Amino acid sequence: MRETFIHLLEDGTMNSAQRDRLRQQWLQQASAAFEILFDAERQDQLVTFDQRETLTVSLGRELANWLLEQHLADDPAARPGDDVPVACPKCRRAAVRQTPARDAAPPRSVTCRSGEVTYRRERWRCPTCRIIFFSAGPAAGVGDGGV
Repeated sequence: MRETFIHLLEDGTMNSAQRDRLRQQWLQQASAAFEILFDAERQDQLVTFDQRETLTVSLGRELANWLLEQHLADDPAARPGDDVPVACPKCRRAAVRQTPARDAAPPRSVTCRSGEVTYRRERWRCPTCRIIFFSAGPAAGVGDGGV
């Protein structure tokens, strides 16, 4: 269910064609979830409330994860340009990029309320604090739930 990411424009926005394509993909995902739940051959497995709830919650989580992964894909903070300084979230000093610019940013899996979400974020190292962290954008910092 989760394979296509939309590439955002440099300012982090989508153009209308990208947005329309993403909307079509979303409608396909939602349609597939609907077909799974209301499949005539599956109804004998959906007798109790618990069985129905389990399936609908699972489908809802898949849809939520798909939306979240699409929104995180190509976030400008995921891979800041060379001209954008990245500060250590702990000491606020300049960090050093760990992933060569020609390589894809490493995938990162995070367990959230809807389940496990995988996205790509640039990896950084602080020479002062000797910590490794993933870029999260300028607003994130220690203590605010950002890092």
